[in-house]
Amino acid sequence: MAYAVDTNVIIDVIAGSSEVAKQAADTLSEHGSRAGLIISPVVYSELYAHPGWGKAEIDQFLRSTTIAIDWPMNPEVWETAGSAFCDYAQRRKQQRDGLPRRLLADFIVGAHATQVGSLITSDREFYATNFPTLPLIGLSPGV
Repeated sequence: MAYAVDTNVIIDVIAGSSEVAKQAADTLSEHGSRAGLIISPVVYSELYAHPGWGKAEIDQFLRSTTIAIDWPMNPEVWETAGSAFCDYAQRRKQQRDGLPRRLLADFIVGAHATQVGSLITSDREFYATNFPTLPLIGLSPGV
């Protein structure tokens, strides 16, 4: 089984406080030694938003951490993401803006992780709610 990695974990490694960065790096190292680490193309794209990072920096980080990119995602990922996003939108509408606004990208990351087998994230509550059968390795937010 591989472990999918959420964008927030990578950002924690490179930009978190020393304690947060260490926890994230240790988690990636521990789980990466057991099985492969992988990101979706959505996570790869989100990394471009980190200040000062471009293709060279992203690719260097991924090489150094042996995190692979799963470029060809199958149709089931897209269907699962769409279905989970639809459920979320309906819950949000019923709660009259009671839920925080989420982007479709978050649901694609979760759907991809269901195909991979598990997700390393610091947004455990969101993924547990929207992908209840997805095994999660959660980092403590704001360690």
